[in-house]
Amino acid sequence: MTHQESEYVQLKVPKGMYDLNVGQPCPQLLPLELLSSADRTHIKDPTFLQYAAQQGYLSFRKELAAFLSSETGHGTGADELLITAGNSSAIHLIGTHVAGACNTRPLALVESPTYQFAVNVLKVCGFDIQTVPVDKDGIVVEEIERLLIEEKLRPALVFTIPSHQNPTGVSLHPRRRQKLIQLADSHGFHILADEAYQLLSFPEAGTDLALAAEDTTEQGVVFTIGTFSKIFAPAIRLGWVQGRPPLTQKLSEHPMLISGGGMNSVMAGWIEPLMKNGAVQTYLQDLRQQLFLRYRHLFRAVREKLPEIQVITDPSGGYYLWCKLPEKLDSLPLFELATQKYNVSFRPGTRCHTSADYLRLCFAYHTPEEIDKGVELLASAYEEYKNSLFPRAKPRGK
Repeated sequence: MTHQESEYVQLKVPKGMYDLNVGQPCPQLLPLELLSSADRTHIKDPTFLQYAAQQGYLSFRKELAAFLSSETGHGTGADELLITAGNSSAIHLIGTHVAGACNTRPLALVESPTYQFAVNVLKVCGFDIQTVPVDKDGIVVEEIERLLIEEKLRPALVFTIPSHQNPTGVSLHPRRRQKLIQLADSHGFHILADEAYQLLSFPEAGTDLALAAEDTTEQGVVFTIGTFSKIFAPAIRLGWVQGRPPLTQKLSEHPMLISGGGMNSVMAGWIEPLMKNGAVQTYLQDLRQQLFLRYRHLFRAVREKLPEIQVITDPSGGYYLWCKLPEKLDSLPLFELATQKYNVSFRPGTRCHTSADYLRLCFAYHTPEEIDKGVELLASAYEEYKNSLFPRAKPRGK
């Protein structure tokens, strides 16, 4: 059974626990052989081990640009890219960059529900937070426009997950994408687009463009952040910022990069030949198929074994299924019962920056067979929890 309990991991999953919360790839799908066989010629050059170029070394950015262009069908230039240590570091880098340019305490508009840890990082960067709802077409840009015009809000940043959003799985509608960029340009704020799942569309679904690729403003208003964490392996801590060249150039002058140089060039040198020879592309194609298979198992299992729980969205990619409990039920006590008695876990809505009647299920970590068993256990926990609130009347004796 899938589990992870070694000293290396941040989140331990004990053997016997069906963890439908953990947003990580299945260990059996991790590219161990690819990484171990990669050409590491760069390591023979002593300059490769010095402080790195602040934007990331050019040949890697060129190879990454070619990879992104091939995957999305949209030309991407090396000058549009800045290398990061993954999306969490990129959120902090951009957050401090934007906040540092403000004369007063900055405001960030963030999706609700959303990736809670991104909100926490933005708070550390000094932002006040105001939420904007998400519907079937992504972040409600019409509400952002209302806040700008009627409430006279002046955000410095809007945080959104445009493709296969965490936790809902929805993608931002093309009309809203263009409107959001127009609002940013006319009202003077930046967009931080967390695109961790952009390249994980299911087969036949088609890959969304990065939001930054649709930014035609002169100086640029969109920071797209991407990562190899979801499409290859989390521990390599390698990602990128994509934006108009003036944006990435200015970001490369961040004091942290001036002090420490570019991020994670050693791992970039490990991944570069795997992009060049097509190994990353082949692996990604198979990963999409595997995720789609797991998604279908989870969707079917929830519909069959938890018919009272509403599946809110039908994602076309990503990691997650977003669900809603019936009225008056709370995902927190269900979570406690499920984890403590039934050895199955999920993510309550309150941990996704929204209300407790929602829950998130991840289909990426477990095998299809384990997903089926996990949902079966969750169904048992759900019945016990519901019956504790609404006991069934005992039949009267004759």
